Amino acid sequence: MSFSTEVKNELCRVSMQRTCCTRAEIYGALLHASVFSHKEIRLSAENMTVVRRLQALLQRAFFVECEPQKAGRKQQLVLTEPAQIGRVFDALGYDCKSHITYHINRNLLEEDCCIASFLRGAFLMGGTVAGPDKKSHLELKTTHQSLSGEETSLMLDLGLSPKQARRGSAYLLYFKDGASAEDFLTRIGAPHAAMELMQAKVEKNLRNTINRQVNCETANMMKAADASARQIAAIQALIDSQGEDAFPGNLWETVRLRLEYPTDSLSELAQRFDPPISKPGLSHRLKKIIELAEKED
Repeated sequence: MSFSTEVKNELCRVSMQRTCCTRAEIYGALLHASVFSHKEIRLSAENMTVVRRLQALLQRAFFVECEPQKAGRKQQLVLTEPAQIGRVFDALGYDCKSHITYHINRNLLEEDCCIASFLRGAFLMGGTVAGPDKKSHLELKTTHQSLSGEETSLMLDLGLSPKQARRGSAYLLYFKDGASAEDFLTRIGAPHAAMELMQAKVEKNLRNTINRQVNCETANMMKAADASARQIAAIQALIDSQGEDAFPGNLWETVRLRLEYPTDSLSELAQRFDPPISKPGLSHRLKKIIELAEKED
């Protein structure tokens, strides 16, 4: 099951108690239907849960009964009877004697809850969203430019700012950033799906942070190992050529500890002195040893 299907299944569980929101939701679906005209209405979907939702919305909003019909991989709700189409058009404020112009009747969407319901219906028919394991992308598609523009206005009313694009004959409203997609899903009634996206983003950021830390620590360890190898090579070269007398004063203690603890970092090695010395002090001594070896070369 795709993530888009999961989202739509969640949306289909939203309550249909408010009459105004029920009408707004089926209105959004109708404007994204396969056919919406004064002669025929056809709503198509592969997801049977969505089809049953649309069937219930038609009955509750317009008292129109309609049984699904199979059409290939899809199920369709088809209205052709003038009386049924007339009830739909009258409720939405359309003239049944003329062709539909795809402009939204804002008188039906005066409240934010109705706007959210309209967008829920639109998404059920024309929306897709990438899953948590993919790059963030949510889009709403229509073949009508005027509808796309007016749906942009509706989203702006809810504090959402979609981007617009055209793909062939389709007009798209889309969100590329995860936060906007999450806000949109939450507003239209899919908070659990929004939470999945949010949780996946948090986990991804956490993994990236851990990877950066591990890479940094690995790089530091490799740098320390390389430095230790150079120091030991310098010590060994001096011992081979001059013996222990090559190391004046307190350098011999440094040599002894470095050879005994070759994998220690500077901080760890500095603490092994009695008494412990500072990290800069130890660094200075080791540099002195390398300088002695270089002079010997």
